[in-house]
Amino acid sequence: DKFWVKRPLAFLLSLSGSGEWDSLLASNGLVSVSPLHLTLADIQTQNSAPDPIIPIPARARRSTVDSQCGLRSILLQVRDLGLGYDSDEMILFKYCSGTCPRVRSNHDLTLTNLLLGGLLPHSTPGQLWHNAPCCRPTHHEDVAFLDNSHRWHKVEKLSASDCSCVG
Repeated sequence: DKFWVKRPLAFLLSLSGSGEWDSLLASNGLVSVSPLHLTLADIQTQNSAPDPIIPIPARARRSTVDSQCGLRSILLQVRDLGLGYDSDEMILFKYCSGTCPRVRSNHDLTLTNLLLGGLLPHSTPGQLWHNAPCCRPTHHEDVAFLDNSHRWHKVEKLSASDCSCVG
């Protein structure tokens, strides 16, 4: 039964939170739904079966500064942004990346109970229920650059300036 393979691997994926298991699991056809986005059917399936005891590998337990939610940066050409600007200028693009602690709030617990109890309307097909925080920008900054025709451009809120776990 693939359930006993899928369940532990999905559990490990939810622990890492960084998506590093995504490509491995997807390439082997072991996970079809991201554990961070569940439908009502997924919740019911997960809650109907007992949780197996799963050893957590050291890689998933380890918490490093690099894996925590924070501001990252990459030096790239403006043309690589994909916004249609013809510019060879290099900019420092800042973005948010990393894991967020999975803390279940009273809201999360109540929402789960209401969904399972049928007290909330069923979601439409494809509509997802987000049940884990994401590392997202909380503030942005503008970026100015010179294009190849010697014109200045200012792109508002292009680069992240602060990050936090949201949701």
